[in-house]
Amino acid sequence: MSITTVEFRTCECGAKRGYEDERLASKALGKAQAKRHRAGDRKGTRRGLLRENRFYECDYGMYHLTSQSRAAHFGAAA
Repeated sequence: MSITTVEFRTCECGAKRGYEDERLASKALGKAQAKRHRAGDRKGTRRGLLRENRFYECDYGMYHLTSQSRAAHFGAAA
């Protein structure tokens, strides 16, 4: 079983990983969610796991993963 990674870059906004377009961000989101599901299955419960649930575009044009809801993100950003 080979693990393929999604190409990312560091972004000027300070986030750890930035993805060039929506397709790459969506692919990374799916991989991150699958990783969390497997970790939860190993643990026996998914309770308490940080789980990315969407991606957003930053002011620098890169896409980032976040576990915040859209309302919480825009409330925090305002």
